[in-house]
Amino acid sequence: MTENDNDSGPSNLPPLTSIMDDMFLKFRIIAVDVEKLQRAKTQLASIQRRHTFFKLFGIDDEGSMGGNDSDIWMMHSKISVNSSGEDTEGGMGNEEMSEDLCMLPFEEDRWQNFFNGFEILTTPLATDPNENRKCIELSVNVTCGPGLQNYLLNGVRCFLINLAKGTQHDNQSLIVKLREAEICVSKEFGFPVVSCVMAKLSPRHQYTGSLSPIALTDGKRVVNLVKGTEVILTVDRNFSDRCSEQTIYVNARFLLVDVRPYDFILIGEEIQLMVRSAEMDDLKCCVAKGGALLDYMPVLFPARCNRFQVSYEELEDLTFAREVGVNVVISHIVGTPKYLDDLEESMGVMHCDGMRLYARVVLNEIQGCDGELNWAAKRYDGFVVELDPPEIVPDIMHLCPDAECFMQLAYDSQKPIIFDPRLLDEQKLRVDPAHYYYTFYYPDKYMVSCPPPKHNHYFRFLQDAIFQQIGPKALAKAPYCDRSHTGADSLARSAVIASLEVHAVAIVVIGVTTRMVQKIAHFRPQAPIIFVSNMRSAEDYVTIYYNVTMLPFYTKQTVEYKRDTLMRATYALAFLTKRKIAKQNDNVVLVYNYEETTTFPERYIIYKMDLRNFTAHLGKALFPDKDIKPFAEATK
Repeated sequence: MTENDNDSGPSNLPPLTSIMDDMFLKFRIIAVDVEKLQRAKTQLASIQRRHTFFKLFGIDDEGSMGGNDSDIWMMHSKISVNSSGEDTEGGMGNEEMSEDLCMLPFEEDRWQNFFNGFEILTTPLATDPNENRKCIELSVNVTCGPGLQNYLLNGVRCFLINLAKGTQHDNQSLIVKLREAEICVSKEFGFPVVSCVMAKLSPRHQYTGSLSPIALTDGKRVVNLVKGTEVILTVDRNFSDRCSEQTIYVNARFLLVDVRPYDFILIGEEIQLMVRSAEMDDLKCCVAKGGALLDYMPVLFPARCNRFQVSYEELEDLTFAREVGVNVVISHIVGTPKYLDDLEESMGVMHCDGMRLYARVVLNEIQGCDGELNWAAKRYDGFVVELDPPEIVPDIMHLCPDAECFMQLAYDSQKPIIFDPRLLDEQKLRVDPAHYYYTFYYPDKYMVSCPPPKHNHYFRFLQDAIFQQIGPKALAKAPYCDRSHTGADSLARSAVIASLEVHAVAIVVIGVTTRMVQKIAHFRPQAPIIFVSNMRSAEDYVTIYYNVTMLPFYTKQTVEYKRDTLMRATYALAFLTKRKIAKQNDNVVLVYNYEETTTFPERYIIYKMDLRNFTAHLGKALFPDKDIKPFAEATK
């Protein structure tokens, strides 16, 4: 496991199997609350699905509910979760599916013609035109509170946590709060709400933690270490977000066993610490050369210390992510092919090989023009793209050919790209028009802090305006080539073009796997993509893609594929109707399986919404040459 195989003397480290067993036991206990919430979400989704079909057809899809609503409310109360917001009573129970207030002939009638004769000059717009393109970065130091529910209500379905900050208990609390917010919003919607959580892994190389707000005074962002003072270097994660001039956290648990008294440890370019004594989790040091201590400064240990293929903190993070149901992890750096091989091998040993592995990339730090990162665009599953602060503020964002090629390859490979635009939002960097596609079109999501800055809306308005201009042009210029063996690329492109031509309010994808969703999202449609599937693992990552919302559809009943497709399509249209996304005569693109022998969607239709009769018309619209019994008769 070490790079230095010629180690002198016996190792003080416990066996790897013992370390793994300790991790599994500790995080299994931590994950109990998350598992309970996941079970509650699954039960609530089943009740909501059955309730929807009961209100539409008078009988649910499993045929177990009678004509009395008390059956549903009795089951609903068993997993009731108190919401901080007002819960709509019964979801769809007290609202007719076909009822739409927007269909009233004259809206001013309810005001007794008070505004008769007035002309509406403008309609108000939301401050952010597309909340679904946000990825909210949660922090253990900042309390979002009801903000989590507000994000979910507005359409955000992607969140990120940094496992290098805070303890495992702190990060588990963040995930529990998010899952609780999902249940509360789901009760308000009357339909399941699922979101994806990504986790940043601790860096393999050694860095200090973040400074404690208590140690910072007068708005300063640094702590000065004075020569001759005593300081403790610790690997205790309780101090990972509360470093001070007395205690400094560093992710170096595997390295402490090789540190000896009178060794020197460097922090950054100036600070030098001399070790006085070494303990299991701490190093008592003296400041030999002072300097300014910042957040996340690099730490250099003596060359004698073993450099492991994977750090202890990375193993902890992987185990924690697996136990709490986070299946998308982000490496701190791209590294080399050997770096990725070691990480993948360790993930296999820790039973985490089913996770999706992303990499963090600092775009304007990439240098050269020989394609050094082309391999990374093919091997990693996705990327989090950040920007390095410029030396001169403001400055123009400069990208070398390697950076441009990397972004192009990642987009062409249909890999999710999460872009951090905070330096652009603060106007510390400006985007050259030649780089508009890399900044405003290729990314699937844009990183936003929680809570967001109060007055920074510059990038969001800029991105929406530029995207509206270059989106149709990029689709028109995309080459007509189908890389799939099934014609899926052509179908996805045709569905997106059709949605633009008819101004569809949504694209509904009915399928098992996420391949078609990824291909449709690749062409960046303006309409939201609703993915209806019973694939549980898709909940963990599909909403990372551009403008995707997943609508889980789990049922215990086994039906033929035509009826199953019809049930899912009906459920999706009920969702669009309930959420007021689709109104009378609005167009909806439905992508689905027409033939039973296919395992992927191979047909799409444009359905003009009929709020009162879509349940009766939908079967003939999907399968015009096949006879499908009415739902009520088929469930008897």
